[in-house]
Amino acid sequence: MSRNMMIVMALISACLIAVMVMITDFGNGESKDLSDNMDADESVSLDIDEVTDGKEEVHSSYDEGMLEDKVFDYEEKFSQNDYAGDTDAEDQVAFEKGSGNVLVSAPHTTTHERDGKVRDAEIYTGSIALLLQKYSDVHVIYNVYEGEDHNHVIGGEYKEKIGDIIEEKEIDLVVDIHGSDASRDFDLDIGTINGETVSAENVELLKYSFNNQDIHEVHENDTFSASGEGTITNHTWNQYNTEAMQLEIHRDYRDPRNDFDSYVQILKSLVFYVENADQ
Repeated sequence: MSRNMMIVMALISACLIAVMVMITDFGNGESKDLSDNMDADESVSLDIDEVTDGKEEVHSSYDEGMLEDKVFDYEEKFSQNDYAGDTDAEDQVAFEKGSGNVLVSAPHTTTHERDGKVRDAEIYTGSIALLLQKYSDVHVIYNVYEGEDHNHVIGGEYKEKIGDIIEEKEIDLVVDIHGSDASRDFDLDIGTINGETVSAENVELLKYSFNNQDIHEVHENDTFSASGEGTITNHTWNQYNTEAMQLEIHRDYRDPRNDFDSYVQILKSLVFYVENADQ
């Protein structure tokens, strides 16, 4: 073999070794891209506030023993009358004004009617939404009492109100909160119509927020993709040209009377997410 050929072979070997080192480093989490650092245990470098005012306030309320009473007080608004809600209220839809460009939605806080049948409330989604408003000052729209299923009917008062809020408050993102039953194999399922309705950055930030609270079974379009024409996510994206996603929270994280800490994990995750998404 000529001397020139030996030099060429040596250079090729050096390049291959360098590539292998780069691949090894990447696999060990050295890359600083968010999508490669979804586990809370790994070091990440993100353009976000790791410590937010709302998250710290939740933590303080929990340590002082005040948070538990707040959860049940807020949920009572919806649990009254066997979860039919406040049946004496004038309007089925309520809006709590906050600040920023994110709107949180909770349409299944009480029992609701779909195709002539009454469906169960997705319990504690209402208290989660109201506590998000308290700790992050986010705008919140929610269902008050039993009536039409806002996430199924085509159009309707609830969706019209969302459109008004988007225009008046310059909303850039709608986060629609739901609850799944105990049979599901995920902690959270994010419905985005297969990535159509929200940016990849918002999804990755949400996953990171949950992973940071040791919630790791975070799926996307696994069971509930929000693709139905009557969903709030679909309507918001297609009618108002505004990003939206549907969050299905597993029943295990919405059972504060039996597992309060898991409920707090969800609350902290969402407060952290909202405060970082609202920038």
